[in-house]
Amino acid sequence: MFKVKVFCSVIAVAAFFAVVPAAHAKVFSIPAEDTLATISIPDAWEPNETDNGIEMNSPDRGIYVDAEAVKADNITDAVAGTVKLLASQGLVIDESSKKISDSEMNGLKIHDLEYTGKDNDGPTNFSISLIETSVPDKFVMLTFWGSDEAVKTNGKVLGDIAHSVQLTKR
Repeated sequence: MFKVKVFCSVIAVAAFFAVVPAAHAKVFSIPAEDTLATISIPDAWEPNETDNGIEMNSPDRGIYVDAEAVKADNITDAVAGTVKLLASQGLVIDESSKKISDSEMNGLKIHDLEYTGKDNDGPTNFSISLIETSVPDKFVMLTFWGSDEAVKTNGKVLGDIAHSVQLTKR
């Protein structure tokens, strides 16, 4: 069975492709006011601005991504609220599947937490990537939720989205 290291793996796979800006994409600020970062989202992903960032769904509705600014003293605090929120929306997370890793992309320090679980559509993958900023107690958080099949279908665009993140305050 195809096993995914979720968002972190998508980022790694994208490194093998020439990263080209997605056609018909728009750059969004995270958050809109007092911006910490920017991200480029293809129009086909129907981006929707939120109070602290932007959320989007793949055109096939198999992938959900949220990019937002979060205030937290540490990684554990930043992740806890998101896990609770998604659980309230029907995501059942297998805590025993948690994998933690640190990486770097485009010179950004990233802390990745990956899980497996299930939702109303069946088995799913869930990932949180926290990007360090120079602002005390602030992270840019990318939350990913989707099935193995959806990752296969949308992997290139997911990688492009992840690679488009640029901090505005370093």
